[in-house]
Amino acid sequence: MNKKTLYCVFGLVCLISAPRCFAEENSSVYSPTGKRDPFQMPRRSARNPASEENGLFLYQIEQFELKAILKGAETGQILIADPKGKTYILKQGDELGRARAIVSRILDKEVILTEKVTNYLGNEGLTEKILSLPTDEPAGE
Repeated sequence: MNKKTLYCVFGLVCLISAPRCFAEENSSVYSPTGKRDPFQMPRRSARNPASEENGLFLYQIEQFELKAILKGAETGQILIADPKGKTYILKQGDELGRARAIVSRILDKEVILTEKVTNYLGNEGLTEKILSLPTDEPAGE
């Protein structure tokens, strides 16, 4: 065999075996399962329940103060302040407090929160707590 033929045979062997060698080294295959669709807008979460720096979940429900009720044609919202004075706007279905009480109803002058409780026997139940707007009457009357 001459040199030219030898190089051609060697080149063919390399070309044929190269894809198999690379496939064995990098045997992972991309799977889009569980990944975000790149053509959809990313969801922005204003309130992240896992975040402990969020004041909504650091305090008991009784420590919050209801500042205002914003009623719209379809749904209502509430303006609520934590003990440090930071305010949040919540709507029906949002969570509040350490026990993750849910804003279940927004009325004209109060908000009803539903909280899951567990008794000493381990039975779960629901309890309602009410946050009311402060009254405008002076304390002396």
